[in-house]
Amino acid sequence: MSKKRKRISRRRLAGQRVMSHVPIFHLGTGQHKPVTAARRFIAEEGLNAPSILNVRRNEHTTDRFFWGEKGLFSAQYAEENHFLFPSLRVIVEFLGEDKIFAGLELTADDWEEIEEYEYAFV
Repeated sequence: MSKKRKRISRRRLAGQRVMSHVPIFHLGTGQHKPVTAARRFIAEEGLNAPSILNVRRNEHTTDRFFWGEKGLFSAQYAEENHFLFPSLRVIVEFLGEDKIFAGLELTADDWEEIEEYEYAFV
């Protein structure tokens, strides 16, 4: 029996494309929790937004965080809601929406998301 594919939202795919242009930093947790390690790294390095932090918890698990002007978020949340972050809006404007969102076909369900994009970019 074949495995059913999980549907990936177009909004998240668009966010992944935007975030592929953001610098990525890799670090270990040491003795701290992943969020604490990420916050310490940001403070010590003086990172500017936007940035992605891959925090290795152990040999099997890596946590991904997004550092934006509004604070530290899960990278998945930032991908799904990339239009809410001003630092990512600058990337979209620089590269052009046509180039980033090309190939993401729209369906009737996506019109509400497009309206969200318009409100967020104002």
